[in-house]
Amino acid sequence: MRYQAEYVPEAGVIKDIFDGSHYQTLLNTFVPIDSSTPFYFFSDPRNIALGLSTDGFAPFKRRNKTCWPIILFNYNLPLEIRFQKKYCIHVGTVPGPKKPWDWDSFCWLLVQELVQLEIGVQAFDTVSMVLFLLHAYLILAFGDIPAVALIM
Repeated sequence: MRYQAEYVPEAGVIKDIFDGSHYQTLLNTFVPIDSSTPFYFFSDPRNIALGLSTDGFAPFKRRNKTCWPIILFNYNLPLEIRFQKKYCIHVGTVPGPKKPWDWDSFCWLLVQELVQLEIGVQAFDTVSMVLFLLHAYLILAFGDIPAVALIM
């Protein structure tokens, strides 16, 4: 879970999301939360980077019905295992028969959870045996063009 904190980028080479300009900009940006102690994105090595993906597909042969799974990816895991099925977090499925008309109504609870994770939740670090404020940030949302249009 410390892949992101221990990752060392190579100048001029993009091998991972942590090499990108978006992530590098986040490192120097204050988290916009009304808090007594301001902090930067990923200032704690235990902070978690998340990505969200969705895409509609037809689960049956007749293809007249669709569903839209919503999946979170944990970018703190090494590249070799990051997208393996057992590490993907399936947070919900939007049922058909057609694509969702109002995406916000399906994702409202997820957005509330992600906001709470950005603010921070108390967690226990078993390595150092201390309680700490865990922060997780959604840094990427992706899918094909219809899925991204729906998310936006």
